[in-house]
Amino acid sequence: MAASTHDPDHALSPEDSLALIDAQRRTTQRRLRPHPLALFLPWGLVYVVAFGAVWLTLGPGLLPAPATVVVVALAVVGAVATMLTALVRSHHGVEGPTRRVATRYGGSWALAFATLGVVNSQLIGLGVAPTTISLIWSSSALIVVGLLTLAGGLLWPGSGQYVLGVWILVSAALSIIVGYPTNFLVLSLAGGGGFVVLALVAWARGRQT
Repeated sequence: MAASTHDPDHALSPEDSLALIDAQRRTTQRRLRPHPLALFLPWGLVYVVAFGAVWLTLGPGLLPAPATVVVVALAVVGAVATMLTALVRSHHGVEGPTRRVATRYGGSWALAFATLGVVNSQLIGLGVAPTTISLIWSSSALIVVGLLTLAGGLLWPGSGQYVLGVWILVSAALSIIVGYPTNFLVLSLAGGGGFVVLALVAWARGRQT
């Protein structure tokens, strides 16, 4: 009969067992959470580059409109692709409620902006003044991003998204206050800057832990 390999002298105490369980739980949460640089930094760069280009076109007139259209399109497509890739990779091999929540959250971004595009496009068709449409676009886009980021903060506590969501909503109000075309500068610096700062802070905190 084989001897038992269990050594009562080396058994974990209840405190050690709880500490081990907590460490494994935190490790799993980090693995399931998308990398902050892949999730937040692309959107930050989109806001800084794309809306900065729009402001350069409409404000000082330093950039031709066709070039701005290309810059905005490439920036948005690149950011969406990067974010979706990060979400898929972080939940690769994971099944059940966690994967379903992540999938639905990622899809909610596309659904929200598709809806926003339809609504604001209809306003253009109703004859709303272009400067007013510009303010509506900038503020409504920031509101959508802010609310979805707040939701992300509730899904992934400790990610910093809730604080970012609050900042984005404040930026939405500010974009209306400053008026056209400075609203695009607010989108670029305040909106994009918020995402970039959160990405760098989350990345630094991840390295420390």
